[in-house]
Amino acid sequence: MLAKFLKITGIVALFGLLLFGAVEIWLDRNKEKLFRKIQEAVNEKLNGNLEIGDFKFRPFTGGFGLNFTLANVKLTDSLYQQHKTAFLDLELLHATLDLNGLYRGDFKIKNLVLQNGSLNIFVRKDGYSNLTIFKSEGEKEDSQKASEPNDLITKLSNLRFINFAVSFADSVTGKNYGGLFHDATNRITLTDSATNANFDGSVFFRGLTFKPEKGAFLENQETNMHLLLSFDDERKRITVYPSVMETSTKDNVNISGVFNFKDTLNPFHLNFQAKRIAVDHALPLLPQVIRAQIDSIGVKSLVDTDVQLLGRGKGRKPKVNLRFETQPFNYELPVGTLNKVVAEGYYTNQADSLREPEPANARLTTSDIKGLFGKIPFKLKLIVNDFKDPQAKLDGYLSADASQMDQLLDPARYRFLKGKAYIDFHFDGSLKRFYDLKKDKFNGKLWGKASFRDVAMDYLPRQVHLTKLRGDFAFNEKALVFQNLNFSDGPNMLYLNGRVMDFVPYLFGSPKSLRALVNINIPVWKLNWLETLFAAREKTVKRKDKLKLSQLLDEAIDNIEITAKLSSDKVTYRRFTASQVKGKFTAKDNGMALDYFVMRAFKGARVRISGEMGNNGSGAMPHLAIRGKIDNADVQSVFESFDNFGQKTLTDQNLKGRLSTDFNFESSLNNNVRLMPATMKGLLHINLTNGHINNFEPFLKMKKLVFKNRNFESVQFAPITNNFHLRGQEIEIEPMEIESNVMTLFVDGVYSFGKKTDINIAIPLSNLKKRDSTYVLNPNNPERKEGSKIFLKALDENGEVNIKLAFRKKERKKRRKDD
Repeated sequence: MLAKFLKITGIVALFGLLLFGAVEIWLDRNKEKLFRKIQEAVNEKLNGNLEIGDFKFRPFTGGFGLNFTLANVKLTDSLYQQHKTAFLDLELLHATLDLNGLYRGDFKIKNLVLQNGSLNIFVRKDGYSNLTIFKSEGEKEDSQKASEPNDLITKLSNLRFINFAVSFADSVTGKNYGGLFHDATNRITLTDSATNANFDGSVFFRGLTFKPEKGAFLENQETNMHLLLSFDDERKRITVYPSVMETSTKDNVNISGVFNFKDTLNPFHLNFQAKRIAVDHALPLLPQVIRAQIDSIGVKSLVDTDVQLLGRGKGRKPKVNLRFETQPFNYELPVGTLNKVVAEGYYTNQADSLREPEPANARLTTSDIKGLFGKIPFKLKLIVNDFKDPQAKLDGYLSADASQMDQLLDPARYRFLKGKAYIDFHFDGSLKRFYDLKKDKFNGKLWGKASFRDVAMDYLPRQVHLTKLRGDFAFNEKALVFQNLNFSDGPNMLYLNGRVMDFVPYLFGSPKSLRALVNINIPVWKLNWLETLFAAREKTVKRKDKLKLSQLLDEAIDNIEITAKLSSDKVTYRRFTASQVKGKFTAKDNGMALDYFVMRAFKGARVRISGEMGNNGSGAMPHLAIRGKIDNADVQSVFESFDNFGQKTLTDQNLKGRLSTDFNFESSLNNNVRLMPATMKGLLHINLTNGHINNFEPFLKMKKLVFKNRNFESVQFAPITNNFHLRGQEIEIEPMEIESNVMTLFVDGVYSFGKKTDINIAIPLSNLKKRDSTYVLNPNNPERKEGSKIFLKALDENGEVNIKLAFRKKERKKRRKDD
C-alpha cells in the first residue's frame, strides 16, 4: 500500500515539474510578447510613459505561482523632461498573475510587491499636477470597451510595499504629505457592494502638513499601522473600521471614521482614541505650533483622549470635539507643587455654533480638577476661550486643617497647632500671559477671599507664638485687605485692619517691595516685641522645591515694609508703663522708624518721641536713636522706667522731683534689647523742679569733708536748668549752679557710668552761713558767684567716686581750656 502511495506521489510530482517546466519554457519563449502586451495595456491608460528595464519569471518568488519581477520600473508624466520628477520609480516590482483567463490572453494582476522605490505626486504653483498622467474620464470612454477585458487590477488582492517612499506636495495650498513604507501589506477583498482593504505594516511618517502655518502632524515618526478600510463605489464612501496606529513609544491610537465623496455638506468624520498616553509621547505627533501651546501649559501626565473631527464641506474648516481625562500628575507653580492632580474636560473649536470653527472660536471646559497642594485638597473649574489669544476663567477652592497646613510649609520654621483655613479664588484674563514678569502685571482680574478660624501657630525663627487667630481676607491682583483680623501673641490680644499692597504679585516674582498699611489696637499691651524685632536675622537658606511657599513667606516677612498706626489704653515694658498711647511707625528690615508716639507716662507726664530702632542684619548690634520731649514727669519714675540708664550710682532710689526735658539720644543695644553704655551719646536739656536727692553716696562722702552737721542725706534743690552731653559712659556737665538746702555748689566736669568721673566742684564760702529748715532757696545770687570758694574734685578711684580738696586752680583752668 505504501509503495503504491509513493508511486502515485512521485507521478504527481513529476507531472508538476513537467508542467512548470513547460510553463517556464512557454513563458520564456513568449516573454517579450507578454512584456509588450502588459506595457501597451498600461500606457494606453496613461498621459505619460511606462519604462521597464527587465522582465523575469520567478515561480517561487513571493509564493508558488505565476510570479514575475520587473526591474527598474519608471512611470513618468508628459512633462517629465521639464521637472525631472518620476511619478513612480522602482528598483523592483513583483507581480503575480491571475490564472483565470490566462489561456485566453486575459492578463490580470493578483498580487503586487513594490520594492526599493518611490511614488511622488506634486502640484506646481501654476496648478499643474503630475496626476494628469492618468487620462480623464472623457478620454477613457473611447477605450473603455477595449480595456475592460484586459483590466489589469480588477483581481488585485495583495499590495505590498518594501522600502517604498510616498510623497505629495501641493505648492498652491502648501499641503505636504510624506512617508516611507518599511514593509507594509495591503490585502484587498471584493464583495458585491464594496472593496475592502486590510493595511498592515511599519511606516515612517516624514510629516502630514495640512496647513503650513501650523506645521506637520507625525513629523519624523515611526509607526506600525493596522488599518481596515472599505470603499463603497456606488455610495462613494470610504469607511475606516476600528483601526490602530502604534507609535514608536508603543502607544496605541485607535482610528475610525467615514469619508463621503457624494455628501459635500458633511464629507467626513474621524474619531481618534488613545488610552493612558503620556503627554510627552503625544506631543511629537502634533504640529509644532500646537505642541508649543500644549507644552507651555506644563502638564506632564497620562491622558485618555477621544477626538472627533467633523468635515463641513469644501473650503470650510472641520469641527473638532475632544474629551480628555488625565491620570494623576504633578504641576509646578511659583508658590509650590500641586500633587496628584486629575482633570477631565471637553474641547471644541466651535464654541459658538453661529460662528465658523476656528482657534478664536475654541473653548476648553474642565469642570472638575482635583488635587493636593501639599496635603491640602483643592478643586478647580477652568474655562478657556479663544485659543488665538487664550482667555481663561478659573474658579478654585481649598480648605485645610492644622495638620494639612503644617505639611504645606516647612515644619522646622512654621508649626500649626490647631485651627482651619479656607480660600476661594478666581481669575478672568489671559492664559498665555497670566502674569507678565517683564511688565510686572497680571493680564486679567484676580480676586478671592480667605478665612482663618481659631488658628494657633508658631513662627520658630523669631520665636513668635500666635493663638486665637481669626479673620477674613479679601484679595485681588493689587492688594490683600483685612478688616477684622485678631489674634493673641501670648500676653496681648491684637485687633487689626488694613491692607498689604502687591502681595499676590510678590508670590509670582514681582520685583516690587511689599508694603502694608495697618491699624492696630491693643487694649492692654505688654510690650514683648522688641527682643523679637531686633533679634539677629538668620541667613536665608534655599529650601527644597516642595517648600517654595515657606521660602517665599520667609522672604516676605523679612522684606515687608509695614506702616502702622497703633493705639493702646495701656502699655508696659519691663519697668516702663504708659497710657493713652497713640503712634505711627514703619517697620522694615529688622528695624522700626517711629514717626511719632504720644502717651501719658511717668505719673502724668505728656511724652512725645520719634526715632529709629533697628538691626541691619550685617552682624552689628541693634541700634536705637530717639528724640523726644517730656513735660512735667516724675523724675524718680523716669529713672525707674529706664532701669537707671544702665548705671548704679544715681538711681531712682535717690531722686525725687518733676522733670521736663528735650532729648536726643542714641545707643547700640544687645540682643536682649538693653542699652550698651559704651555706645551711648546724646544731648539732654533738663528743667528739674522740686528736686531732691536722698542718700546719694557722693554727697555723703562730701559731708565728711565739709559741713558735717548738715543734712546731706536729703538734699532739696532749687529749680535746675542745664544741658548735659552724653558720650559713651560719660556725661559732660555744662557749668551750672546747684542751689540746695544744704549748700550752694558750682559744678562742671564729667560724670561717668564707668571709671572716669572727674567733676569740679566750687563751694562758695558764703555757704558757711547757717542753713536750717527755715532757709529759703535763692538761686543765681551774684554774691556767691563772685565770692571766695573752696574747690573740690569728685574723682573715680578704683571704682569708687571720692571727694577731695583741689588746691591748684591752674589745673581747673587748663582742663576747661582743653574741653
